[in-house]
Amino acid sequence: MKSPARKITLTLVLVIMAAVSVFGQGFTAKKIWDLTVAVNVPGASIWVDNLLIRGNTTKVSGGPHNVKVQADGYYDFNGPVVVLGNQTFNVELQPAGFALMIRVNVPNATVLVDGADVTGVVPNVAAGPHSIQVTAPGFRPYAANVNVSGPMTMDVQLKRMAGFPLTVNANVPNATVMLNNIAKGGTPYTEYLPPGPYALRVTAPGYADFAANINLTKPITMNVQLQRQLPPPTFSVIIPPPYLNPEQGQGERSRIRIFVDDQQVNSGNEMERFQVPPGRHSIRVASGAFSIQVGNIDMQPGTSYTFELSMDLKVNMVKTGQ
Repeated sequence: MKSPARKITLTLVLVIMAAVSVFGQGFTAKKIWDLTVAVNVPGASIWVDNLLIRGNTTKVSGGPHNVKVQADGYYDFNGPVVVLGNQTFNVELQPAGFALMIRVNVPNATVLVDGADVTGVVPNVAAGPHSIQVTAPGFRPYAANVNVSGPMTMDVQLKRMAGFPLTVNANVPNATVMLNNIAKGGTPYTEYLPPGPYALRVTAPGYADFAANINLTKPITMNVQLQRQLPPPTFSVIIPPPYLNPEQGQGERSRIRIFVDDQQVNSGNEMERFQVPPGRHSIRVASGAFSIQVGNIDMQPGTSYTFELSMDLKVNMVKTGQ
């Protein structure tokens, strides 16, 4: 039979063993891992569980943690991460700014903020000064500078231009548009003009001018087809050597005169490449007492003509009495 003291000792041993077992299960040391926070903004400040870390890597135990990231000019990031091993946690900071709504009284107006087209979009801009430009066909352009310090709404009232638009298109790029003999610019051309009559002329090198009179009482679009301009016609006169008087020596050409529409054209004794306006012309060659009418010739632009003189000798024989 066991003694009471021996029973008490055995019971204490069992209690201590049970306590050691329970204590060991509840306080097993957690593993430590490397947590790297990768941020898209260099130099950002990083907190893990409200502790500011140096660099972007810290050691943490396994399980849930909280990450906070801050950088000037960006919205703060604050969110959870569950660490199950060595890992990298990516954070994308978003630029801080304010909503800038621009409302225009003209539908489909073009809106630029700092030169960037934001038509139809409410931009999110950084605090500070910004330039605004608003344009629409038939309305005067609007321009302003604004200083944004919070969410902002702008109401832009575009004013309609006086007059009507005149648009001139041409089949030749950058053809010169002239109104009332004043150069306005190259095609395609559009301008709002006061109502009234205008003399329109469109020119381009190598093309014939286009001219028209218009009365601007409504929007007008002119689609101009310029025609290539051919060089003016030319002609030359050839007198075969057998028909020249050898007694005149080298000076025989000086005695030959060429007339176009009764006007002499070879004051310098030339014989070729006479330039004349397109159309019908009377050509005549004279030398001394002789004058030969070449004819009335219809001369076309872009054409060169050559007139070679020839003579037919007619002999009539009449027998007289023997």
